[in-house]
Amino acid sequence: MSKLKSAIIASATGPAMETDQGVFRRKYTFSPDFIGFSGHFPGYPILPAFVQILTVFVTAEGVQGRPLALLSIEKAKFRKEILPDHEIEVEYQEGVIKGAASLKATITIAGGLATSLVITFKETE
Repeated sequence: MSKLKSAIIASATGPAMETDQGVFRRKYTFSPDFIGFSGHFPGYPILPAFVQILTVFVTAEGVQGRPLALLSIEKAKFRKEILPDHEIEVEYQEGVIKGAASLKATITIAGGLATSLVITFKETE
């Protein structure tokens, strides 16, 4: 497992939870020394988009209990900055888009919706 994935998992503040509607949620807090902030940006760290996407993906892998292979990222919108020590909540629901398994996901912070995206994936072998 990559250092970044391990650091994301270590930043979880609790287990993934499933709602009655098949929506999964997990909370994270990334400390100022979190590896994902490295170089992005010196003096004003912001969680990079690829780390936000990877956090959604890591959450789904944890729920499913197996590695997944990313196929595509669609409709990605990054609305608010995620800074060190912000508590975030990843929420996603599984579905199917054009025959591929998908995750319709959001990341929220105290100030509201930070990120929304759709990921398509397949199981790895």
